[in-house]
Amino acid sequence: MMKYPYIQRALTLFTASILLSIFTSHSAEARVGESKESIERRLTSSGGIIYRDDKLEAARRRGMPYMQYMEFLGSSADVRIYFKSADGRRPTSSELEEKRVNAGWDLHVVYINGKSVLEVYKRSQSMSGYESNQLIALQGGGSGWKKVGKEEAEASAFGYDMESSDGSVRAKKLGGDRILFVDAKVDAGLAEMRTNDLLEKAPLSVEGF
Repeated sequence: MMKYPYIQRALTLFTASILLSIFTSHSAEARVGESKESIERRLTSSGGIIYRDDKLEAARRRGMPYMQYMEFLGSSADVRIYFKSADGRRPTSSELEEKRVNAGWDLHVVYINGKSVLEVYKRSQSMSGYESNQLIALQGGGSGWKKVGKEEAEASAFGYDMESSDGSVRAKKLGGDRILFVDAKVDAGLAEMRTNDLLEKAPLSVEGF
């Protein structure tokens, strides 16, 4: 249950706007905006697996930028983490241990109502320029990309330095081994909700000074 009345009221409208943006903003070629079934079908057919161990999932989620916003996304939000080896080989269960880092990729996907709204691709080592460029091209859905400077960027929960030409998806490189893609409307909505949450909490936090 939400602690702050404003957040509770805003969540319903925000979730509705998210769902509307998901179903209207993306082509079938884009990854953000795809259904869970499509993503998992493609990954498993290329040797990918779904993490199903709770401790392993918790270890992989630690430090991920989306974790601080889960309370704003409501009960329809679901996070899945996938692993894909660098050579396409399906890993054995003994290889998937909490502290072990296998050569390949972890893919974190935040779904709302079964549709992807945020994806983080994490390489076990620094990804090459060829790999990051390929991921960016895949996420563009044929629309292309443009760089965005700090002075041009709009309100954002995660920050971004690229956006698709149609403005529907934002992207940000997180160091040399990770890259984040997020639905632009979801990103802007989370930023607004975070600001409103801080405004709601401020009077209580400084009360008594």
